[in-house]
Amino acid sequence: MYVIIVGVNNLSKSLVEWYSEHDNEITIIEKEFDKCHYFDQIFGPICQNGDATDIETQAIAGMNRADVLITATKSDKDNFLISMIAKSKFKVKKIINIVNDSNFSNAFSFFGIESVINLESLVLKSIEKETALLAPWIITELNTNPKKIIFALRIDNESKIIGKSIQNLNLPRNTSVILIIRSNGLTDIPSNEKTIHANDELIILTEEKNADKMLEYLS
Repeated sequence: MYVIIVGVNNLSKSLVEWYSEHDNEITIIEKEFDKCHYFDQIFGPICQNGDATDIETQAIAGMNRADVLITATKSDKDNFLISMIAKSKFKVKKIINIVNDSNFSNAFSFFGIESVINLESLVLKSIEKETALLAPWIITELNTNPKKIIFALRIDNESKIIGKSIQNLNLPRNTSVILIIRSNGLTDIPSNEKTIHANDELIILTEEKNADKMLEYLS
């Protein structure tokens, strides 16, 4: 299967790891050269430096033969445009969008984009239902092999990871911090230099078998 992912971040890093383990061909499109170079250093030459809202960039990436497109940029407007070009021009059948603002979900659905993952909305709805906020809880389970889960954990004042940056966390393989909810309620998209603070809510994607190890490390 040929998979194209747009955007370099912790979530796309986890997706590349997972798809690679299952012998898929992967291309990343990223318009920031440094981010593209970073992925190439980790995974080999898989990143195409360019703007995926441009038809020529998509053509060079081989969008016409893509089985799956995943848009994971921070801009819902860019994600929408990228998806519409891929769908109308290159006839991509399976498109998954990581939506930042829930208001865009209806727009994707209206134009027949097959799959929309509204991660922030999913997380916040789950948090609203929780009362024991210091305890970890599973937000959702992913039907993958090996099985993956997205879970949430609030960092208490005694945690040994307070003050550490994302890149300095000793996380198990195929594990990513995919969202941070700060103590003031604001959400923060993780990047390598972002720092963990007391009372942050970490939203973590990991294999189910790693959950206990993760909780022991983060507590």
